[in-house]
Amino acid sequence: SSSSSSSPSSRRLRSRRVVARAGEDDPAAPTPAPLDDLEDVVEVENVDPMTFITTSTAFYVLMGVGSQVAASFLGVHPDVLDAMRACNVDQASLWTLPLLGTLAFAITQDEKYEWLGEVRDIFKAGVLPSIAPLGLPGVLALSLGAGVGEEAFFRGFLMPFADGKLLELGAPAEASSALVLASTSVFFGALHAITPAYFYWATGAGALFGLEYVRDGLGTAAFTHTLYDFLAFGFILIKWGPQSEEKSEASERS
Repeated sequence: SSSSSSSPSSRRLRSRRVVARAGEDDPAAPTPAPLDDLEDVVEVENVDPMTFITTSTAFYVLMGVGSQVAASFLGVHPDVLDAMRACNVDQASLWTLPLLGTLAFAITQDEKYEWLGEVRDIFKAGVLPSIAPLGLPGVLALSLGAGVGEEAFFRGFLMPFADGKLLELGAPAEASSALVLASTSVFFGALHAITPAYFYWATGAGALFGLEYVRDGLGTAAFTHTLYDFLAFGFILIKWGPQSEEKSEASERS
């Protein structure tokens, strides 16, 4: 999920549209066309890197531990910790491929599509400045935290808990499973909704993780989530990070 949304730090991000007329500050500027005076800006609160990694990691640990405690207390089966131990690395790697396909599209087409540019600008202004200084250990910690913590809650606890409740109410097993998968995927998307487009993407990612959990188990889904987040952060930092912007500015000057 690129770990960009459900942690407390990331929820400080928000975007808004403003009108800025070219020429107000510079009388010599050319008169704009009717639609040239609309631009998107991103309003963010930058978070200190150590604060970001500390609060995010603590949040994910709490999410994972809380899911295990809640599952034990409410009698949810299978047990979260036990389910997390079984992992099929080969299958997990295959489940990662469609996510990487969407990532490749996003980082190569961000100049072409406005909705991708909006996501890029939020990452560049509010997320990457807090992640880039952390280096590889920080990216790994965030990826592992999101992969394990979020899967423990959404797929390890919430899906079997909701499914069990629906079955108790007499819902058919197949209908219950489909409803639980759909609703938890939308919930997952809503907690990652830094933009409308990102909501739809995250909902799809949540559905993929949910299907993987049902077919290959919780540990496999957590591995896929962790692996994707790690690779996504890496490629996004290379393409959109501070160093890439400095290189772009240097090439423009030369």
